Formats: sequence, C-alpha cells, structure tokens
Amino acid sequence: MKPLLAAHGLTKIFRSPSAEQSAEPTTGPLAGPPAGPLDRPSDWPATGPSAEQPAGLPAGQPACLEVALEVHAGEVLGLVGESGSGKSTLLNLLCGAVKADAGQSLYRDALGLEVDLQNVEEVDRRRLMRSELGFVRQNPRDGLNMNVSAGANVAERLLAGGERRYDRARAAAAAWLERVEIPVRRLDDSPETYSGGMLQRLQIAKNLVAGPRLVFLDEPTGGLDVSVQARLLDLLRNLVAGLRLAVVLTTHDLAVARLLSHRILVMKGGRTVESGLTDQVLDDPQAPYTQLLTSSTLSL
Repeated sequence: MKPLLAAHGLTKIFRSPSAEQSAEPTTGPLAGPPAGPLDRPSDWPATGPSAEQPAGLPAGQPACLEVALEVHAGEVLGLVGESGSGKSTLLNLLCGAVKADAGQSLYRDALGLEVDLQNVEEVDRRRLMRSELGFVRQNPRDGLNMNVSAGANVAERLLAGGERRYDRARAAAAAWLERVEIPVRRLDDSPETYSGGMLQRLQIAKNLVAGPRLVFLDEPTGGLDVSVQARLLDLLRNLVAGLRLAVVLTTHDLAVARLLSHRILVMKGGRTVESGLTDQVLDDPQAPYTQLLTSSTLSL
C-alpha cells in the first residue's frame, strides 16, 4: 500500500535573519495568505524567519538533516525528542509551511495524485490545508480567530472550502462542538471566554470539520494541566480511531506518544536517531539517546 505522506531527505539549515529576509518574496503566490475573515494567516502554520527558526538554534546549524519517513492512512506517527531536537521544524517542513533547503514531502491527495508540498503553488497548498489537511497548534490562540465566535471559527473552514449555505455551516459547527465535548449553548460565545482546554478542543473541531485525511498536531497537550491533558488525549484517541485519520504528532512527552502513536521517530539535533513501532522503541530502545530519554521518564 502506498503511503499517504512520504518525506525524502528533508533538510533545513537556518541562515542569519537578514539573509533569510532578503530572500523572502514580498509579492506573488509565496508572499503569504491574504488577511480576511475567512482567509486569515492563522489558518496556516506561520512562515518567515522569526517564526521558523527554533529558539536557541545557532545560524548555520541544521534544524533538520536528511529526514525520511512514511505515514499511511489511519496511522499515527509520533515525532519525539527534547526541545530543540527539530521535531516542530520537521512538522512544518512536512506540510510545506517552511521551505526546505533540500528534500521532498510527497502527499497523495484524494484523487490519488502525488503532490510535493515543498514544491506546490501556495494557492494549491492553502486549498489542501482547508480541505484534506489540518494543523493543530500547541497554542490554540495561534490557530483560532479570537475576534469571532466559537461557532464562526468552525463554520469559516467550511465556508472557505466552498459551502455557500450559512445554516448548514452553522449546523455542522454545532455538531462538532458537541463532538469535542463543548456545550452547544457556547456556540455563539467568544473564544476569549473559553478555558485553555476548551480552546484546544475548539481548534480541533475547526480542523476536523472539513473531513481532512491527514492532520499535523504540534504538542497538542503542551501547557495544559494534567487533568485537562488526560481528557484531551482521550478525545484525540477516540477521534483518530473513529475517523481513521492519518496523524503526524510532535511531543516531548513519551506517555503521550505511547498513548496515541502507532510508530515513533526519535529526533536529536535535527537527525533521526531511532524509529519503529512505539512499544518496541520505548520498551527496548537501541540508540543511546533513546535509552536516555526513556530512563529519564522512568526516573521522574
């Protein structure tokens, strides 16, 4: 069976901010998404040197180096490693939000056509991000429009994708709020009135309402209280299984990786140090770095 997503040799080396900015186009299809109520920058992962470069990574040091992976339909792949290991940069390379210095990220779309997300027109990538792909950010405020209601956040994904009847979009939004365990009576409330856990569940609803085939999750439980994390993880596990979603997940928490992932890829310094079935890698790690990660977790 052909993979839904296949990456080959993905490499990203950050230069100095001035060099990156001088190479950044200011007009044309790569200039970034136009602002507007249905087509706003938060609908896609941030781009630009300041958003791309991991904190503390020296200029000239690889954030990712010749990374290869495959994800099949209905499979969850976990990218694990400590902060600065390159996992979030890799996630953004995979969806095409960050442009690689080398390599491909090949996505097989609903028509069976292979699309290189690293070499596709930005308008086509945006279309895919509205329909077949989703991206859930660690900070839900970065993935939501905090100036409109919760229901409008969910409905706008359908309207941007071609739905012309607001009543149907609103009904779908209400159904998805219920599905992510948000009371429907909160449909017209501002996201500003939501708790952190509710905001993350709202962002998940916004990403899943259009029926994507592949979803990228960037530290979805980061910053949440333990009890809120447990509820969110249970919800994610049920949604992923019920919808047969393909997922690429980043996390520094090995317990999250064990609960959600079928396979994991362990990263250090932008490189893959070990990969395989989740239980096999975590219960019998072969790489010294993976052994250190698992032993650190056990000693807590």
